[in-house]
Amino acid sequence: NHTCMAELFERLLQQYDVIRKRNAFVDVYKREPKFANSLDEFDDARNTVQTLIDEYQACERDDYVNFGIKRKEEEEATQQQQQQQQQ
Repeated sequence: NHTCMAELFERLLQQYDVIRKRNAFVDVYKREPKFANSLDEFDDARNTVQTLIDEYQACERDDYVNFGIKRKEEEEATQQQQQQQQQ
């Protein structure tokens, strides 16, 4: 693995965001039963690629050893905020 992969994935996400914003080619997917009600799976895939970019970028930092710990703490804080908003 090479940390320059993050740049490749970033360009990919930028292109995806443009297509998604314009809803280009969406009608093709909405004809499929799996995507008829929503395109959430595409958004989930985008988030997965963003996580991959974040990890590649973290590899370049000195504190990479703590990357997973910080990410887990951030996720827990986000979940707590969401729970508080629902109440």
